[in-house]
Amino acid sequence: MITEKHYTAAGEHPADRIFKDKTFINRLQKNLDDVFEQLSNDLNLNELGKEWLFDYVFNEDDKLDFEEYLEKFGFEYEQFIAPKQKAVLYETHI
Repeated sequence: MITEKHYTAAGEHPADRIFKDKTFINRLQKNLDDVFEQLSNDLNLNELGKEWLFDYVFNEDDKLDFEEYLEKFGFEYEQFIAPKQKAVLYETHI
């Protein structure tokens, strides 16, 4: 049973604090996801490029830039660029 001895230093009930922080963390995660998706779209990365970017952003220390990071594994940045979509022209035949 939660009693006053379990309250936080600020006097919050643990369940209230957990809910408040859970909500905040979920919003942060949504923002992280949105920023990452926008970055990968702006860079025009293919799916494999997104995976390598994800690993770089969330797992690599700050010693290497992204291009150096890819080169460390034998890749070149150009390998991860999605091909440009070709415009399709439609002709109307009457």
